[in-house]
Amino acid sequence: MASSMATVSSILGIDRINMDGKTILIEEQHGTNANFLINAILSHGLKRTNAAVCLILCHNTFSHYHNIGMRLGYNLINLKEKGQVTVVEPMKLVASNVTDISKNFIDETEVIIPYSTSVKHMDIVHKLFAHVKEKYEEAAKFTESVIIIIDDINNFSNLGLDVRDTMYFMRCLTSFVTLHPSTQLCILAHKYQESVQISNANMIVNTLKHMAHLCVTTQPFRTGHSSDTSGKLTVHWNTNSIRSKYHLIEKTTHLFNLVDWQVKIYAPGTMSILF
Repeated sequence: MASSMATVSSILGIDRINMDGKTILIEEQHGTNANFLINAILSHGLKRTNAAVCLILCHNTFSHYHNIGMRLGYNLINLKEKGQVTVVEPMKLVASNVTDISKNFIDETEVIIPYSTSVKHMDIVHKLFAHVKEKYEEAAKFTESVIIIIDDINNFSNLGLDVRDTMYFMRCLTSFVTLHPSTQLCILAHKYQESVQISNANMIVNTLKHMAHLCVTTQPFRTGHSSDTSGKLTVHWNTNSIRSKYHLIEKTTHLFNLVDWQVKIYAPGTMSILF
């Protein structure tokens, strides 16, 4: 599995391009699973560049990434204890708040969810960002090279945040990252195929595309499922200077197949493994 992650890193270009100050958007279209891309970026950062990682997990759990990491040759629990990996799990923060409220024991400065008298979701955004900033600073004590990974930002809707709130959080985060040029940002966002005009998730993805240096998309086949392939993988570098410096094609398309904890990458129209 480790070799397949190296293959993905090579296809993305992150194995040879300095990603400091760069943003990667992973667009996971409905009907596909783009989690292997996060694992490739996480594995490359920890094993190849010895970066610190701040995980913001709204979909998969820390245990999920730890179990995959053990197969890839690293132990996230140990790295967390060392300070190289920090974790923010917003849903667990909310669950903790609910428990504290039910016991009439809560610190207003720590609570994520607003009181019933609060009408501003910005309360959630500010407190969530404060938690992220705190965990980022913990990771930065290990090394100034930090990768912030968000999985999946569209699950912010489960916190009651709408498009405006989510994008406000992103503006706070990107402004913060700008002040730390050795930081890179990776965002996974799920996108639905239907009702494009009214889907908040789609609006967020389309907005983030304009902010990202690298956009990676997983999409299903229009004709349905295939027994040999899981979907199409499109890699699109938005930045002209990067494409020119590294002689990259603006957009490349591959087929991928997820099987037995591995990902296999194919050239379109063939079933021969590229790497």
